[in-house]
Amino acid sequence: MTDGVLSGRETIGVPVALRLAVAEDLPALEWYGLFTHHREVIASAFRMQRQGTGAMLLADVNGFPAGQVWIDFARKRHAGIATLWAVRVFDPFRGLSLGSRLMRAAERLVAGRGVPDAELGVDRDNPGVLRFYERLGYARAGEETGTFRYRRPDGETVEVAIDQWLLRKRVIGAARIAKAARAGTATRTLTPRP
Repeated sequence: MTDGVLSGRETIGVPVALRLAVAEDLPALEWYGLFTHHREVIASAFRMQRQGTGAMLLADVNGFPAGQVWIDFARKRHAGIATLWAVRVFDPFRGLSLGSRLMRAAERLVAGRGVPDAELGVDRDNPGVLRFYERLGYARAGEETGTFRYRRPDGETVEVAIDQWLLRKRVIGAARIAKAARAGTATRTLTPRP
């Protein structure tokens, strides 16, 4: 025994299921208080999933949502883009490739809806995560600044500044887009009304 360690470093396998969120998951998505202040945001994302304009993909480890990525199919539908957001892995589960697995599953969901591109925002003050997305095939496609507002459970409204790089990846090719269009499942490009 050296420095209190009883054995060498050991590896354990953890079974994981990638699945869509259900209503019973919502309290656990607060991650033991880390995201309690986002309760309204979580509920809103779940409403979008129920309406068919969003999806909440989870990495379920023994009934706990150890990782998540949410998809907004409506925000940039006119441009053929699905927005990925709330991409995160609970700290004790990092380094197990859950983030990569979730991203690939999210891309399959986006492609399955006939949407050509997936896009996400990366905070400029987090360059380390930028390398992660670039390894997955995402490339810079622009910038986004502005603010985001939400209401905490105590009723206080919080305004968060947004200063992000936009990263985009083509998730389905031109042939698949054409096939989806013929089948009537492709996202149409719409002209916004004034």
